Amino acid sequence: MYKRFVTVLLMVMVVGGSALADAKWGGIARELAMGGSLASSGVVLNPFIVNDPTMMLLNPAYQSMYKDYAWMNIAGGALNNLSTGNNGYSSQFSGGNLSLSKEFTLGTILSYDPSAVNQVASLIAGGTPIAGGPTLPSIVRRAGGAQAIPAVQNVFEVLASYDAGTMDLGFGAMMGWSKNTSKSSTATGSGETEASARMFGFRAGLVYDLGGGSSLDAAAAIRLDKANDIQKSNAGSNGEYSASGTEFLFAVRGALKMSNKFSIVPYGTIAMMSAEPKEDTPPAGITAAQPFAEKFSVTAFGIGVGGEYKTRQGYMAGGLSLQSVKGKLEATTTAAGQSQTTTSTYTYSAIPVFNLGGEYMMMDWLAFRVGYYRSLGSVNTKIEQPNSVTSESDQTLANSFVAVGGIGPATWDGLVTLGLGVKWGNFAFDTTISEEALRRGLGLFGSNDNINTFGYITASFNFE
Repeated sequence: MYKRFVTVLLMVMVVGGSALADAKWGGIARELAMGGSLASSGVVLNPFIVNDPTMMLLNPAYQSMYKDYAWMNIAGGALNNLSTGNNGYSSQFSGGNLSLSKEFTLGTILSYDPSAVNQVASLIAGGTPIAGGPTLPSIVRRAGGAQAIPAVQNVFEVLASYDAGTMDLGFGAMMGWSKNTSKSSTATGSGETEASARMFGFRAGLVYDLGGGSSLDAAAAIRLDKANDIQKSNAGSNGEYSASGTEFLFAVRGALKMSNKFSIVPYGTIAMMSAEPKEDTPPAGITAAQPFAEKFSVTAFGIGVGGEYKTRQGYMAGGLSLQSVKGKLEATTTAAGQSQTTTSTYTYSAIPVFNLGGEYMMMDWLAFRVGYYRSLGSVNTKIEQPNSVTSESDQTLANSFVAVGGIGPATWDGLVTLGLGVKWGNFAFDTTISEEALRRGLGLFGSNDNINTFGYITASFNFE
């Protein structure tokens, strides 16, 4: 009975799947399965895959290619083993587009937050906007320390694009916020507690048809981050503190057609962020002059060249890159009218970075995918203290810096992934495959353990 059911199900899938081809698959799951990484952009991409709906997260002009289209990154279990701890916010997000006319498309992206607002908020109590980078001490001098500022999670973005023929233009406006407030009033005074954070961001992009099958795309973004830790009690005796940050991102990429099958794909991207915590009002009994001032900056960039190769049944995309992330902390103390600055610098450099992916069409409605990603990197840490006192260390760090799907920089020195893509009418389903599934069978059909069959999952529906 079971075999008969499976046979009938497969026949229905073959007949039904081949009867249509309007679905447009793609997304984070496809990118991960085909050698995707963070690529110094904050988005999980194989930068040499030219067309994929994930590009809307980086360049809003790609919205014009996905009109009347809804998608969701469902996340799911890790790429391997038993972990399902990445199912929540920031791993799951979705979006949808609606064509208002032949030229105009309007849409939204929900719960996707590429900003550093939560890292900026942490600077009030002492933290770092970059994993592994230098840590700022707390600026808060009140008794009991800083308040816990709630993480920004209410993030949404509105996108609009215009199809001008040979050029697509896109624009996005993003915002997110969080706030805890508490007010009280007594006969002797009043107290106000506010721990809040907010972020505003804007993006713009274009995709330009160079003719002859070649194209150029470029995108820029700016985000403004702010956090407040206000705790008033009887004329402000507890002090007031805030932190602010500014983020910039610029990315450009080309697809230069060499033949009907092969295109060269060069790309470059740079991201910058500066952040600074402040003591807006000192606690009662302490002079307005800060005991120290802090400034933090982060710069990340990536440049690379590769290509994509297309045939009727197969597709390959891959190349090599140079990527680097640098975090710098400047802490200045003032005593007896004398200022002294200590500078801490954290630099991660990787060359070469491999992003390789392949996609094979087993049927019109079924694709099998394989990918490989590896980052051969090193870390330099340098501390420059007053009076010319300097310490420096270097460490080789051959890790794959993928932060989605349960894979982190401390777990793998290379990453090989498998994936599947399925089209069913206007519906598309993309997923990575747990490597454990290849050893003990599919967990969907009667396995007695909790190991995931699928890892990261993306689903989409094309209304056209």
